[in-house]
Amino acid sequence: MASNLDFTTYDKYGTGSITDKDVFNNAVNMSQLLIDQLTAYFYDPINHDLKTDLISDDSFVKARAQHYLTAIALQCEYAVETDAATPAAQQKQGAISEVEIGRTTIQYGNGGVNSNVTYGTSGVVLTAANVLYPVGLLQRGVWSH
Repeated sequence: MASNLDFTTYDKYGTGSITDKDVFNNAVNMSQLLIDQLTAYFYDPINHDLKTDLISDDSFVKARAQHYLTAIALQCEYAVETDAATPAAQQKQGAISEVEIGRTTIQYGNGGVNSNVTYGTSGVVLTAANVLYPVGLLQRGVWSH
């Protein structure tokens, strides 16, 4: 799988907390996979072309592409910070630890240490998911554009 974000471009979209290229390269493919799963593979080459969107004259289309790359960068940083280099490890970081039905609550596991950090059990850090919201990449519905 070819990554949509390389180390040189990471500086533009991330916070710069990853300074080692090898560390970045270990995290980027798996981080992109989680973001792609969350966005229903919006930037799969069959659906939409990221490179075309990044140079689009339409400001919304361009912003959507930039937000997508920012989400991958933030997910890479989360993977490195939590030492979760695989999708399974990243998803485990966001494992469910509490179930509430009406007035009944059942808690188990680690007490939800990471439950407020990830988007559901997707393993995607909330900051990355929140970047995807304003540009519609987490919408589920009929595409009419």
